[in-house]
Amino acid sequence: MLAPMLRDLRRPSTRGLVRATSALALVGALSGCAGIGQPQPYDSPGINGLVIPTPTPDPDDFVDVVDNPWLPLEAGATWRYEVTDAGRSVGTISAEVLDDTTSVAGLDATGVRTTTDIDGDTTRETSFYAQDEDGNVWLVGADGDDDAGGVDWRAGENGAEAGLAMPAHPRLGDGWLAYVVPGLPEAPIRVEDQSQEMVQVLQTGSAGTGWSEAGATTRTVYEKGAGLVSVVDLDAGWVATRDRSGD
Repeated sequence: MLAPMLRDLRRPSTRGLVRATSALALVGALSGCAGIGQPQPYDSPGINGLVIPTPTPDPDDFVDVVDNPWLPLEAGATWRYEVTDAGRSVGTISAEVLDDTTSVAGLDATGVRTTTDIDGDTTRETSFYAQDEDGNVWLVGADGDDDAGGVDWRAGENGAEAGLAMPAHPRLGDGWLAYVVPGLPEAPIRVEDQSQEMVQVLQTGSAGTGWSEAGATTRTVYEKGAGLVSVVDLDAGWVATRDRSGD
């Protein structure tokens, strides 16, 4: 179970939360293999009472690092993903955790710069994350690619609200919003499948996370201790798989 809710995030709310009970197949094989865990789903109205999204996270409730085992973001870390479509190489996605933090809503947020190069189109975006003292990782802002119509936003500014990127203890059936930003589609996320070592989530309205076009639906797999290992854009049809040769 998650630890008790935070001070500024403690009033229970069901606004924007997604409820889900289905378990789907793991993206790892991407061709209809059995699920990765199939534990019993939770029938809960949210993530243990956390208010998601929230416009004003309390800095006193946050820590200086992002070391959630499902989404570890160590300064200087880099990852590369090979993108394929029907078995054909169509590009790459690279991600880099920035060395310096950025102040967002009074938090020392960790920036992740993502460069997506697919079929000759390149976009760049930086997303900002902060981890609360209970281990939940929040998406608190982003710098979009101006050339691609991206949107810059910060939690607490111009109606933007921070959403959840990864709970400390994700559970099958949990659902939440990744952010609420005026002008961007809402981005509900739900845990579709999980095992002790893997978590698979489905997200719609993926703008603001550095991976897909506005409104796209993605299926993402996280490995415990490693973070994000694969992404499928269900609308465009491509698959991004992490290059593990340097692990």
